[in-house]
Amino acid sequence: MQAATVSGIARAHRGTQSSPGFRPFDDRSTGNARNSMGDSRAGRMPFSGHRWLRYLSASLVVFAVFALANCGRDGDAAAVTNERLAVSGQLWHDAFGRDSLHGLKVSDLSGAKTVPVSPVETAVPTPDGRHFVTYEYDWRKDYSTVAIYTREGRRVDAANFNGYIKRVRPSPVQLGRMLVTWSPSAGGVDSNQVVLSAIDFKDRVKLATYPGVDAVADWLPDGRVLHLAADGRLRIGTPTLPQAAVAQLQVRGRKPAGLWVEPGGKRIITRWNQLWDDGGVKSTDLWISSIDGRDLERLTDTGMTAYAVWSPDGEFFAFDTDPAHGCTSIGCAGSPTGGCDLHVAPATARAVGLGAPSFTVTARDGRREVLGCDLRGWTR
Repeated sequence: MQAATVSGIARAHRGTQSSPGFRPFDDRSTGNARNSMGDSRAGRMPFSGHRWLRYLSASLVVFAVFALANCGRDGDAAAVTNERLAVSGQLWHDAFGRDSLHGLKVSDLSGAKTVPVSPVETAVPTPDGRHFVTYEYDWRKDYSTVAIYTREGRRVDAANFNGYIKRVRPSPVQLGRMLVTWSPSAGGVDSNQVVLSAIDFKDRVKLATYPGVDAVADWLPDGRVLHLAADGRLRIGTPTLPQAAVAQLQVRGRKPAGLWVEPGGKRIITRWNQLWDDGGVKSTDLWISSIDGRDLERLTDTGMTAYAVWSPDGEFFAFDTDPAHGCTSIGCAGSPTGGCDLHVAPATARAVGLGAPSFTVTARDGRREVLGCDLRGWTR
């Protein structure tokens, strides 16, 4: 596939030069992009007016369903910490804990104090941990600002995108290449028009677009892209070349909704949703398989797990449990601002439940605390 200039999705400017298909970037607008909604935050926005009462009613109903569904599992087991597991590395997260400070932070599993990196909570590190990418949505002007920073906080590049950038995944081999999940707006009918693309931020071009309303993709360690379509078809290809079919994944009664490639490129974790009749999420969990889709097995059994983060060595995975992932046409379970827990387990485990260990990190004040949501990355 020949690279094409991004059009209809973004407007950007780098330095004093502008590329074809982009309008100049205005640094003054960056400061207005603080009213952002991260990938895991968008589904927790409170409703207004009479919809708020409907939201509360639906929350109680759906939460009760989750409570009954998890009764008898290991959800009542005493949670242990990562100190009983041989985990290492650095956790990039936006959990504010005792310091009550939002934004991207790094907690070292060796026990060093947590270090603030950016005031922007919607941010992800590059796989090598040397840079991070922020993505902020300004709902008043309906555009998103995406920026690349060094770990020390120096801005390398930035651009404004028309519409809502929901998710960004940086390439493991080339700074500036990233997978971007975009929609015309963060709410309303247009929010259902989701586009998944691979872009080259440096050259301001779109490399490929991956079809399917619920399509997901992730980078392989060599820079190729693994694409999981809404029908379960799995394909591998470079961003600029046609993809080759690899496998057909299927979990009975569920739809694919997420994909995470192991850093070593041998295994994948996929998310599968069980839906209500109205299209809302009834239950969501993770499955694990080889890179070609073989040996597909259930990884989590919580009913409310929506994402995974691999450890750098591929020996462990982190995952969330959040009742807000269960939704109907009139609302979601859980409160709009909380209720999410973070867990860790060996990648060899199967059907992991609510009693899985939690991460314990050192806060900025030196005290040890359990790390909550959301985990944005796990690097060496």
